[in-house]
Amino acid sequence: MVAVNPTGNPAGSPAGSPAGSPAATGPRAGLAPWQLRTVLLVLLTGQLLSALDQNIVGTALPTMVGEFGRMDSFSLVVTSYLLATTASMALYGKLGDLYGPKRIYMVAIGIFTAGSLLVGLAQDMTQLVAFRAVQGIGAGGLVVMAFTISATVVPPRRLGRVQGLVGAVYALASLVGPLVGGALTEYVSWRWCFWLNVPIGVAGLIVLATMLKLPHARRTASVDYLGAVLLVAATSVLVLISIWGGTEYPWLSAPILALIAAAVVLAVVFVAWERRAAEPILPLSLFRLPEIGLAMAITFVIGVATIGAYFFIPIYLQVVRGDDPTAAGLNLLPLMIAVMLGSGASGWLIAAMLGRAKVVVVAGVAAMTVGLFLLSLLDAATPAWQLWAYQVILGTGIGMVISKLIIAVQNLVSRRELGTITAQANFVRVVGSAIGAAVFGAVLAARLGAAWTHSAVADQVPGGSAVLYEDPASIKALAGTAPEVYPAVVDAFASALQGVFLAAAGLMVLAFVLTWFLPNTVLRDDHEGARS
Repeated sequence: MVAVNPTGNPAGSPAGSPAGSPAATGPRAGLAPWQLRTVLLVLLTGQLLSALDQNIVGTALPTMVGEFGRMDSFSLVVTSYLLATTASMALYGKLGDLYGPKRIYMVAIGIFTAGSLLVGLAQDMTQLVAFRAVQGIGAGGLVVMAFTISATVVPPRRLGRVQGLVGAVYALASLVGPLVGGALTEYVSWRWCFWLNVPIGVAGLIVLATMLKLPHARRTASVDYLGAVLLVAATSVLVLISIWGGTEYPWLSAPILALIAAAVVLAVVFVAWERRAAEPILPLSLFRLPEIGLAMAITFVIGVATIGAYFFIPIYLQVVRGDDPTAAGLNLLPLMIAVMLGSGASGWLIAAMLGRAKVVVVAGVAAMTVGLFLLSLLDAATPAWQLWAYQVILGTGIGMVISKLIIAVQNLVSRRELGTITAQANFVRVVGSAIGAAVFGAVLAARLGAAWTHSAVADQVPGGSAVLYEDPASIKALAGTAPEVYPAVVDAFASALQGVFLAAAGLMVLAFVLTWFLPNTVLRDDHEGARS
C-alpha cells in the first residue's frame, strides 16, 4: 500500500514529484500534528480493547473453566482464542494492504465486539470455546492493523518512541484490567469481563468512522484465500499435535503420527501454492532476508514461552496462594507496571539515543529468561515481595522485547509490505502462543496428575483426582471442609506450575542465544532505503 497525502501525491513527495522518485519514497522525518493524532487514536482504540481482554480475562479464566467444566479445559479455552487470532492475522495484513487499513480495522473491532457479547452469553463449555474463537477472529486485526497504520505514517526510528508511548498506555490500561476482572468475577459475574468490551468497541467504531482521516490509494489485486485456508489448516494441525501428544494419545500412536504426516503435507502444499500465487498471503521472498527469518524465529520462541507465564500466574495466585480474584488482580500489578515502564523507557532509548533495537532486545530477552526461572521457584510459602520482584523482572523484559522485534522487521521492508510483514510477525508470535498454551496445559495436567498420584491422601478423597479440577473457590473451600486434603492439592498445583515455568525458562534460553545473531541495524529516520 502507498499512502497518499490530500494532494494525491505519495506521502511525503512534493507537489509534482513522480511516485517512485527519491523524494516520493517516504514522508519527512518527524511527525506532523495530524499524523501524531492519527497514530495515537488508532493505536489507543485497539490497544485498549486488547489490554482489557487479555488482562481482565486472565483473572476470570480459572473461575470460568471451573464453572463450565474442569480446570484441565483451561488450555482449550485459551487455545481456541489464540488459534482463531492466528488464523485471521495473515488475512488482515493482506486485506489492509489491498483495501485500506482503516476499513479493515473497523471490521476487526466490530467482530471482536460481537464476539465479546456472545462469550458473555455462553451457557456451556462448547459455546464458550466457540464464542472465544469468534472473539479471536476480531482480535487478530486489532494489533496488526493498528501497528500497520502507525508504521504507514511514521518512519521506523520515530516509531520506537510512538510505540513505546502507546505500549506504556497499553500497560497502564493493563493495570486496571486485573483489578476490574477480579472484582467483576468476585462480586458480579465473570460475564461482565466480556460485556465491558461492548460499549468500548461501539464507541471506538464511532470515533474511527468520524475522526480518523487516513489517506489511502487502493490497489486492485486478489486475496490469497486458498493460501489462508492452507495456513490455518496447517496451524490447526500443529496445535492439535501439541494438545493431544503425550496426553490424549501416546506420541507414537496412530492418531499423532497421522497428524504429523498431515502437518508435513499441508506445509509442503502451502509453500508450493505460495510460490505461484499472484498475491501470496505469506510472501516467501520476505524470508530470503536472514534478518527477517531470524527475528521471526525469536518471535515464535518468545510467543511459546511467555504464554507459560501470563496465563498460568493467575492459577498460581488463586489456587496455590488462595487469593480471591480481586486479590489476584492486585498481585498482578507489579507485572503490568513493569511492562509499562519497560516498553516506554526502551522505546524512548531507541528513538532518542541508540537508533538501534538489538541491544534492547538482547537485554529484554535476558530479563525474561531470568524472570521465568525465578517463577519456577514459587510455592505456597513464597512471600509476596519475592513474587512481586520476580514479576518486575519478567515484565520489564516483556516490555523491552515484544514491539521492538516488530519494529526490527518493519525496518527491513518497503511501505507497500508493511501490513503483510506486521501481520506475519504477530502471526508467528500468536502461533507460538497457541502452541505454548497447548503444550504448557499438557505439562500442567501431566505434572498435576503425577503429583497427586504420589500424594499421601490421594486414596482418601471421594472422587479421586476430580478435586483438582474444580474452580479455585471450591478448592479453597477444602481448607475448611477437608483440611487434610487441602495442603496436598496446593502442593500438587505448586509442583505442576513450577514445571511449567521452568520449561518456559528453558525455551527463553534458546531465544537469548538467537538474539546475539540479530544484526545491529540502524533504524531508518524515514521510509527511504526500505526493501523495494
